[in-house]
Amino acid sequence: MITKLRKAQDSWAAKAILILTALSFMSLFGISGYLNSAADNRAVIKVNDRVLTQADINQQLNKEIRTAQKIFGDIEISDDIRTKMLTGIVERNLKSMITEETASEFNIFISDNLVRSMILSQPQFLDENGQFNKEQLNYFLSQSDMDEQQYIALIREELDSQFLVQNPISGYNVPSILKKYVADAEAQQKIFKYITLNENEAVIDRNISDDEINQYYNDFAPEFIEPERRDVDFIIISMNDIAKKINITDEEIDDYYKNNMSQFVTPETRNVLQMVFDTKEKADEAKKALDNGEDFYKVAEEMANQTKEETNLEYVSEDMLIGDTGSKVFALQKNETTEPMQSELGWHIMKVTDIKSGAKQEEQKVKQQIAETLANEQVYDVAYDTINQIEDKIGAGSSLDAIAKEMGVDVQHIKGLSEYGDAADVAQNFASLAQNTDFIDTVFSYNQNEISQALETNEGFVFAKVTKISDSHPQDLATALPKIKQMWSENEKAAITQEIINDVMHDLENGDNIDDVASRYNLKITTTSPLTRSQNFANLSQTQMLDIFNEPNGTPKQIDIEQQHIIAVADGDYKPKKLSDNDMNIIEQRLKLDLAQEAAAALVDSYGKNYDIRIKYRLLGLAD
Repeated sequence: MITKLRKAQDSWAAKAILILTALSFMSLFGISGYLNSAADNRAVIKVNDRVLTQADINQQLNKEIRTAQKIFGDIEISDDIRTKMLTGIVERNLKSMITEETASEFNIFISDNLVRSMILSQPQFLDENGQFNKEQLNYFLSQSDMDEQQYIALIREELDSQFLVQNPISGYNVPSILKKYVADAEAQQKIFKYITLNENEAVIDRNISDDEINQYYNDFAPEFIEPERRDVDFIIISMNDIAKKINITDEEIDDYYKNNMSQFVTPETRNVLQMVFDTKEKADEAKKALDNGEDFYKVAEEMANQTKEETNLEYVSEDMLIGDTGSKVFALQKNETTEPMQSELGWHIMKVTDIKSGAKQEEQKVKQQIAETLANEQVYDVAYDTINQIEDKIGAGSSLDAIAKEMGVDVQHIKGLSEYGDAADVAQNFASLAQNTDFIDTVFSYNQNEISQALETNEGFVFAKVTKISDSHPQDLATALPKIKQMWSENEKAAITQEIINDVMHDLENGDNIDDVASRYNLKITTTSPLTRSQNFANLSQTQMLDIFNEPNGTPKQIDIEQQHIIAVADGDYKPKKLSDNDMNIIEQRLKLDLAQEAAAALVDSYGKNYDIRIKYRLLGLAD
């Protein structure tokens, strides 16, 4: 089933969209919970008793679309792109659910300590001193548009996948016959000759006639409609505007400081060396060697088979050490070593090589910081209260000018806004708002002189009022004439180019040589250097290059890239390229990756055959 889904999806979403999965951190650090309002939605994916609802899928899809627009701008998400994104989401969720079910069946358990240790050691969450920094974690999650709630689940899922899928398929050896076959294909070289025809370069030897002007005006009438346009007054109330109205008292600051003392205390840290053994006997033997003056690193290497990097934990706080080893290590003096200590990972011997004292920030020095934190914590509650109050005032008849004055903001204007996001007059700093689809929908949903309800945007909460409506109407012929001439010119050039293409292809398919054909029609011909199938010419895609490479020599191939058309033939085989050792290594690694991916998919498929799996393609919009 995974394979079936994969075949339905091409690589656009994987290459163009950075897919960011929501993460969870609550069970380790007590961060606030995740709101899931999809409980009453119909299940669309089911693996035994595990279900995923339509709302879950829609939430993930909307998140991918937001991510795509964040990266590439306000791009249009076509139905085709949406289907490919949705297919990828279904595939990933199905694989995840099968892996979770398999892990549960085999009683695979990932401890909180292991997950916590992994998070605490992530480089992006460490400060300049190598200490875990909660703010850096929060910043990473917010910048990635991630919810903290599922971080633990994701890490556990990755570890489950590592155990159930990645480990079993690791260490693939590429069969020598396959490697040779691919190497021979990679070394094959051909020389190509090609003609390039660009519609934009076609020469039109006549002018558009009056009859053609009238015909275009009538046949393409929908193209010459002046859209409805609206003048809009609006105000934007930002979170900063609302935060300024929040008054944080000294008592609140003092309470926060006392209740969150850990934020203002830098804990003592120690540089710790560690060696770990399976048995107490081995640990005792190592401790005896240390007591006899042996170097810690040397004993760790010889008796625990550890590298220096594995032995040096660097600077850690007490709570970063496993079990009760922390309290014992932090009871030592500098250069002292513990007795063997047992944890779930084995028997530890640890040594303190340096100590950095902790520090405490006084309340007065962080007062402003606390005030800002408290204001930010309250701003959303205050914001929604404020917005509700404004909407009540609007309902009672307050004007936009009065609301603006009360909130201390200016009334802004956009003139001649259409449903396509273009405007006759808009300030540069509001250009993106004018193209915001939610803003446009709001503006075109209200009658003249009505004030909208609040619209939440990146800029803040927007209240809009339509002050003038200019109805949609057909353009007169004089206004439409420039567009008519442009359309005619483009069609005329395309027709001229196509006629030449037809003549060239006809002659080539009848066996004429491409050099003679190019000369006959006064066309420029280009000859490539010897190329392998992994190279290209004329900006052809890899797929297009493979298509033309696999054609018999002398067979013409037409490739259309928007207004540019290429007619090419393979002029002949060239001696095979001599592959270097590096080339062969790349081929082998690529084959290993391909084989591993296929094996991983097959392994997940085999797990899935043991379960009751149901996917409602129709509800998902992936089937008629």
